Amino acid sequence: MENTKRNKSKKMNYRTATGAKNPYARARKQRALFILGVFAIIAAFFLFQIVSSHVSKNNVDHKLAVETARYGQVKDENDQLKVRVKQMNDENYLEKLIRSKYFYTKKGETVYNLPTDAN
Repeated sequence: MENTKRNKSKKMNYRTATGAKNPYARARKQRALFILGVFAIIAAFFLFQIVSSHVSKNNVDHKLAVETARYGQVKDENDQLKVRVKQMNDENYLEKLIRSKYFYTKKGETVYNLPTDAN
């Protein structure tokens, strides 16, 4: 009795329906392990592809967010510049700008420079 328990615990003996040892059991086991190994390699490859595409998508999303914010700033700046172009085409505005910036005067006009607060 002890001898049969010891044999079962050490190694499993594969037997056919007639009770004889199955000579193909080891080959089936090796074939199954090979198939599982190939499947594991293929699964690892696809898992790597999924993870790398996810990381790539996150990078593109981040770049898109940055460029969208930058686009908003450039668009605002462009709108401001369009307003300035319209103002530069207006003679009254140009006259005010030149008079205030470069102290130009009209004929017969006197300019008085008043001291400004030093504080």
